[in-house]
Amino acid sequence: MKHHKIKDISQMTGLSIRSLQYYDDIGLLKPDQRSESGYRLYSEQDLIRLQQVVTLKFLGFSLDSIKEILDQPQFEVLSSMRIQAEVLKERAHRIHKAADLMTYIASQIEAGEHVNWNSTLQIINILETHRMNEALEKKYYTKPEQSELGRSSEYDAHYNPDRLFAIPRDAKRKEIGIDPKKLPFYGFDCWNHYEVSWLNDKGKPIVALAEIIYDCETVYLIESKSLKLYFNSFNNTRFKNSEEVKLAIEYDLAKRLGGDVRVRILSLKEKEPTKIQGAPQGECLDDLDVTCSVYLVEPEYLSVENKQVEEVLYSDLLKSNCLVTNQPDWGSVQIAYTGKQINREGLLKYLVSFRNHNEFHEQCIERIFVDIMHRCKPEKLTIYGRYTRRGGLDINPYRSTEKTEPQRLNQRLIRQ
Repeated sequence: MKHHKIKDISQMTGLSIRSLQYYDDIGLLKPDQRSESGYRLYSEQDLIRLQQVVTLKFLGFSLDSIKEILDQPQFEVLSSMRIQAEVLKERAHRIHKAADLMTYIASQIEAGEHVNWNSTLQIINILETHRMNEALEKKYYTKPEQSELGRSSEYDAHYNPDRLFAIPRDAKRKEIGIDPKKLPFYGFDCWNHYEVSWLNDKGKPIVALAEIIYDCETVYLIESKSLKLYFNSFNNTRFKNSEEVKLAIEYDLAKRLGGDVRVRILSLKEKEPTKIQGAPQGECLDDLDVTCSVYLVEPEYLSVENKQVEEVLYSDLLKSNCLVTNQPDWGSVQIAYTGKQINREGLLKYLVSFRNHNEFHEQCIERIFVDIMHRCKPEKLTIYGRYTRRGGLDINPYRSTEKTEPQRLNQRLIRQ
């Protein structure tokens, strides 16, 4: 996991070093580590907490209140971000309206016309209500039974596409040296959903599987829990047939991802909806007798030998943590390449070093691709991650120097 010094955080965010030191002193933002020289070192999780601190402060909360909110056992970053996004959008709309009114009044004064002072009163009203209000404060009540952050996720009574939560890909790609406008790979993200259900015209439940595939060039990715909650909203909604369900899913996802989506709704009666295999194709790295002690991503383990090869390797030992919830993500990863032979012991230790790393599935696979390309410089490279199921969903990101047809590659592993 990459760490940042306090000076770097100050330069990137515009916050003063003194403010960051003060946040540490009062226990609001403690750095993940300190160097041997005593320098504060901030992790990605620290940066997420800092974003929460700054946003809540902007919304009107005191530092004491912010610390109390963030230290609640039931606090969830994702839920908080959704609340903040909703409030910021509403405030942006109101501020834009106030700016329009100010421009209008200025033009009246400049033209020597009679000023409509009701417009001035509207501006004052907008700016006064811009401050934190009780409705927002209630969303962050410290009592679990009162806080939206502490509630278990409620199912929607009917179909609700607003459950989908899109996350921009650009920031994480830039972090690992990828130009979002010129990707170094082709690929796709493939979701399999095993708990799809809706009601037919007569109210009878229908169950099925779903396969969802979209290109890695989409501007956004979809957060997995939001996708689960979105599918849950179908449970008590009537649809004419599976085609209508398919079209709804394709439209909703495409709108939020910023790209085309292919969906297949698969009946349980189909003999082989997706093929199942015991392990990925290739030679397994996991029997290598290596000593592992580093569990934060370490590309230095990657090296090559002076031998030209074309081979396919895989490991079932890939494990990282969700960037938002910190819950473990378990997966198998296949590495197919042509070029100088990659040292296998080093490659396995590199994959194991993701064990305590915090990123989304898609971001981990892209990081592996970039690190191998940078350090091993293969002529061709394909990285394929097959992750285990969570909440009825599994995700399978594929990144390659070569174009391919995604659907034929969706072969389910036995651990999925």
